[in-house]
Amino acid sequence: MILPAIKKVAATDLADMVLVGVFVYGTLIWFKRAKTAFVAMGLLVLAAVYVFARAAGLYLTTWILQGFFAVLVIAIIVIFQEEIRAMFERLAVWSLSGRHHDDANPRVVTMLVRSVGDFSRDRIGALIVLKGKDPLDRHTEGGWGLNGDLSEALLESIFDSHSLGHDGAVLVEDGRVTRFGVHLPLSKEFGKIAHLGTRHTAALGLSELADALCLVVSEEKGTISIARAGELRRVTDLKSLEGILEGFFRQRGPRGAQDHLRNFLSRNTAEKAIAAAVAVLLWVIFVGLG
Repeated sequence: MILPAIKKVAATDLADMVLVGVFVYGTLIWFKRAKTAFVAMGLLVLAAVYVFARAAGLYLTTWILQGFFAVLVIAIIVIFQEEIRAMFERLAVWSLSGRHHDDANPRVVTMLVRSVGDFSRDRIGALIVLKGKDPLDRHTEGGWGLNGDLSEALLESIFDSHSLGHDGAVLVEDGRVTRFGVHLPLSKEFGKIAHLGTRHTAALGLSELADALCLVVSEEKGTISIARAGELRRVTDLKSLEGILEGFFRQRGPRGAQDHLRNFLSRNTAEKAIAAAVAVLLWVIFVGLG
């Protein structure tokens, strides 16, 4: 049996494979963040069957799968329209990520730690949202505009039980309280919210849709919790809270090229390997053996 010769790899072919690999990698990460990894695995299996059918000359199978993929693209757009919109919003934000943020100063961190500590000690319920890079307007409703300097006195007055907005969330951006009494989307992860109150459910819900960090103080127990990236965890002491806030503000601030490269190389190793393998395999089948 004589194997067909594979075309020599030129510079344009390398660029082609890199672009395809980036597209596949981005798609895998999107499915991962949308918590639909099983959908991605199913698509990869179907894609493998399609590639095999095309290479083996199974024309009927190839034709049926081509029609299926055309319908599937429309279905994915309809089903995941919120996630797709969020993805494009993040692409726009990344393109403007050089903007400087001035809320990473120690005064803001100290003020937040002291305020949250006081709320915890006095059993005052509170929900404070620290904006990341993602826009929040689409995910929040109601409340009142304020645009006031962040201070302990201001937070205490907002979350006082006699305040009209004490049951809502406070939005903090660049060291200023932009809105208060805001309603956040509630999480639908029923396994995580079975024993949680409304504040915790709202904090978790927003963290599933944006890169904001949400501080929650329980009115019943006085416990302090952090919601971020779709996860809710309790903070055991104020020193740990201070470290979490400092880390959040460092990540939110502008980074150098080396920091971006180091962060990229240290994460999602399996997805990178799959994307590279898929890109090379597709090039070999559709170009190298063509």
